[in-house]
Amino acid sequence: MLAQGILDLEVAQSNTFSVASVRTLNSIRSFVDQEIGKWQKRGVRVSVRESPAGETLILHCQASNQNYHTSSNELHRKIKSSIANGLSDIIIDEYEKFLVVKLIDANYGYLSGRDRELLKKKALRILGNGRGSRCSDKLGNYKRSQRKSRVWAKLSEYLEREDQIIVEGFITFRLKEYLEDLFDFVDHMVKEHLINREYREFLQLLRHFMSRQKYSLPVVNVHRDLQGCYRILNAQLEPIQGDLGVFLKQDSDAFGLDVDDLVVSAIVTLAPNRIVWHGATEDSSCFDLLNDLFNQEVEICHGCELERDF
Repeated sequence: MLAQGILDLEVAQSNTFSVASVRTLNSIRSFVDQEIGKWQKRGVRVSVRESPAGETLILHCQASNQNYHTSSNELHRKIKSSIANGLSDIIIDEYEKFLVVKLIDANYGYLSGRDRELLKKKALRILGNGRGSRCSDKLGNYKRSQRKSRVWAKLSEYLEREDQIIVEGFITFRLKEYLEDLFDFVDHMVKEHLINREYREFLQLLRHFMSRQKYSLPVVNVHRDLQGCYRILNAQLEPIQGDLGVFLKQDSDAFGLDVDDLVVSAIVTLAPNRIVWHGATEDSSCFDLLNDLFNQEVEICHGCELERDF
């Protein structure tokens, strides 16, 4: 309230532009200093002073036109435009980091401190690189320039009507859609992290199960044909005897399981020392899981009689 009161008073007294911030004032001050130098080269003197308001410092910018051939109102508008550009950089480069850390600590306290730190570093790395995770999300797939453009558009719209801005209040009340997207991005990252952790625990369980098998085959061949059907073969490329020989997509519903899950279950039961994969690997959760489960013991065949015959 104190900061807002000082802002109202100063703006009413003269044609000034005021920026207030608790967290990023030093960055704002540095940016304003750089802008003053640019305007001075154009023959425009911009005076800046600070007013203490509790924990907030307010920058009051007032321009005087000396050799600049434009109206004072137009000059005022251009100064606000340059401030909007600088503030959008500061929000993306500084506030975004603070907001990500705050979101993770405030909403995911059930995670260990180590997990939260890993998530913070990963989130900031993704946002810094401008690339999202494997699944599409609203914010992570935006490059930094795209995120800045969204913030800049809101700032420019706001400053068209206002001669004062409190950065923290602007973020809270004017960037709600941006904040919602940021939360969705963080939430997706957390869910992905938990899924990956459960997946690693599942792999450990399968490895433990195979280590306790009394009998195992030296090698198992897995053939995936063009229709996505699987054949499980022994070292002589003959079908495995019993119920583990052939898995067809149209039969998977009868088991209530995906065919890829059935193949993995069968191979885990066989506990082979090595796997040779025949056929396409793209879009096969079966191959992905086997590759993770057996590490370096999965060999991809690049052409044999199986590929020619089927």
